[in-house]
This record gives sequence, structure tokens and C-alpha cells, in this order.
Amino acid sequence: MYFTHFTRKSGDKMFKSFNQVDKYFNERQNIGIKPGLDRVFFLLQRVNHPEKEIHGIHVAGTNGKGSTIEMIQSVLVAHHYRVGVFTSPSFSGLTGHCMISGEEVTEKEFTFLVNELLPHIDALDKRGDAPTVFEILTVLAFMYFKGKTDIVLIETGMGGRYDTTNCFIPLISVITTVHYDHMQFLGSDLEDIASHKAGVMKEKRPLVLGNVSEEVRQVIDQERKALNVPIYEYGKQFSLYNDRITVPEINKVINIAGLRLQGHHQKENAAIVVMILALLEDNGFAIDWDCVEKYIEHTTLPGRFEVIHKEPTIILDSAHNIAGVEALKQTIISMNLRTKKQLLFAGFSDKQLQEMMNRLQPLFDSIWLTTFDHERAANEREYKEQQMAYPFINQWQEKVLQMIKDTSSTTYVITGSLHFITLVRNFILKQKNI
Repeated sequence: MYFTHFTRKSGDKMFKSFNQVDKYFNERQNIGIKPGLDRVFFLLQRVNHPEKEIHGIHVAGTNGKGSTIEMIQSVLVAHHYRVGVFTSPSFSGLTGHCMISGEEVTEKEFTFLVNELLPHIDALDKRGDAPTVFEILTVLAFMYFKGKTDIVLIETGMGGRYDTTNCFIPLISVITTVHYDHMQFLGSDLEDIASHKAGVMKEKRPLVLGNVSEEVRQVIDQERKALNVPIYEYGKQFSLYNDRITVPEINKVINIAGLRLQGHHQKENAAIVVMILALLEDNGFAIDWDCVEKYIEHTTLPGRFEVIHKEPTIILDSAHNIAGVEALKQTIISMNLRTKKQLLFAGFSDKQLQEMMNRLQPLFDSIWLTTFDHERAANEREYKEQQMAYPFINQWQEKVLQMIKDTSSTTYVITGSLHFITLVRNFILKQKNI
């Protein structure tokens, strides 16, 4: 159990149940996004810097973070390591953000940790510098992982340099991809976005870099040299060809022809994972390379081209930006589906929605737009402002029920924001259990 040096006073506020904690976090959602690290460092200092007592990998990138982390976890858990994972958003509420070897933090322990942190959150609130939900979750994750893990995998929320998670020194930094996303915070060109991602690099700690453009690589390389960061780059120190991953450093070829995660982009993510595992071996982690490909191939991840229902086929995919949509498009094309295809889409209003739909439209016989319960979710008016004239549905639940009951051979694809996909996934699973 995690304890801080803080001595609680009898009059201090405490939560007696997880339901109270859940309500508290919901009420704080309106604080929104506040880039910067001052609040996180304040909270970490107050709880004796648990981030300094973990061994971690920091994973940044526009897309591919979740899949990469899931594959690393799959391999390391199979090797009997205690693997902490901090990721966002969560498919199962607050406790789904923090996991050890696939098991979520319990509601009881989460409540305990929140109560330990609460006086320090209140201190910031009283200063008029209230920490965001994501900032609080980040600190709670480090508190939870301290003393319980052999390795932790930390996913950035947005960008890297000023992201809440950029508060620890990792064994390895990772940048999976760099594409257009979160431009209102990260900048409108790839060089600006790449600079934010490059901020996860730490002096003399290795960087694993995925398949990025030359302009992105140059931005990252300039900062990398200033920090004396060793680089392991896709297509150079590790490569992928014909479903075979080659890493000369381990003198081993990993075959991933049976990868369950669909799409060529997932094979590129798998190549990143093999390079990371090789570097972990250099850091003293025992890796049995004869079984690595099995555990990578068998990895699955909710909401990433997930067939959630059969007869009819319903596919969920969190293609929440242009790069994600392009990956979804190429995956569908590669499947050569001969059935009728229909799309249900809901995204955040600050995304390039029109461009996303322009890329998907040729693949589908019909398209519906919808919205969902989130302050950033696009509504009917905002879709129309982006010249998107597809039919709009207010209640996506009704459409999903129609899909489930359909007896035709139609293939349904539901995509957009991961927040939306989380809601849909939980709704479909609930119908299956009725």
C-alpha cells in the first residue's frame, strides 16, 4: 500500500466510497485541458516523487501508442514481469487508466490514493490553479505503480513536451508516428507537432522512432543530437519486410504474418515493439526470443479494428484523425470485402472532419453521422458547417440496435473518437449480456 509523508488532519475532506470519487472526477471535467507541468510537479513533490522510483517507457506519437503498449505488455507479462500501464482514455472508467499486468487498480485502492492526494489537489484549487483530471490521474498512476512493478508503460495524452506525463526519466522514449492532430495545441504544421513529440526525449536515454517523414525526422534529429540521445529508427536500426521484423542487434528475425491486430500500420507498431524489447534486454530484462512472435501475434486491443459482433459483422475502430482514417481505409481495402458496407461516425468538433469523411466516403454504400455525450463532440450544426450532408442521427444507440438485429450480410463499421468507440463498445457488450 502506498503512503505519503502527509499527516491527515481530522477535519480534512475524505471520500468514503468510489462513487463519491467518480462524481468528483466528473465534476472536474469542465476544467478541460491545461498544458504545462507545474501542477503535476507540485503534486508529485507533495507525495515524495514516486515517478523517480519506477522503471518506465514513455510512448508518444499521433497514432499507434495504445497498440504498441499492448504488445509490449503482452510479451513482458508472458515473461512474468509486473507491468504497469497508464493509458487514456479508458474503456472501463477511472480504474481502467491504471493497470498492472492487465488488472485494473481496484476501486478501494483508487479511492485510498485519491484521499492521499486530495489535500494537495485542494491546495492547488485554492491557489486558483486547479489541476485537470488527466493531471490527477497521472500522479495517481505513479503513486500506484511505485513498489509494485518491474516496468511501467506510460502513454502521453497529447503531444509530449508539455504533456502531463512528461514528468519522469524513462529507460526508453518512443515516438511511434507524427501526423496532424491537436493542431490547436501543437501547431498547424508537422515541424511544430514533431517538436512537441521530440520533447519526450531525455539526455542520453535511447529513442525508438517509428516510420516518420523526412521533415519530422530532421526536427527530432536536431534535438536528439543536442541531448546526446542514441536513436533506433524504423528502416535503419530495425526494419519490416514481408511480415518479417529484423533487428540486427539481436541477430533474430521475428515473423508476424499471424498478427491479429489488423492493418499494415500495426505491423509497423510490432516492429517498434521488437526494437524496444531488444533495448530492454540491454537493460537487464530477460527476453526469450523464441516466444516473442507468438505473444506479439496474439495481442488484441479493444476498439482497434475490433470485430465486436458477428452476423452481422460490426467493426469498431478509433480512427479519430486523418492518419487513423487512412489506416482504417487501407485495412478495409486490403480485406477485399464483397458485402455491402455501411458507416456510423462521430468525432470531436476540433478535428478535420470533412477531410476524414472525404477519405472514407468512397468505401461505403451509406454513411450516418451522430454525436455523443462529450463537451467536444461534434453536433449536427457543426457537421453542416463543414459541408457534411450525410444523414444525422441524434441517438446512436437506436442505430446500433438496428445493426445488431440486421439479418443481411452487411458489414458495419463504427468509427471516430475513442471516447465514442468506448461508449459504443460498452453498449454492444451490454446487449450481448442481456
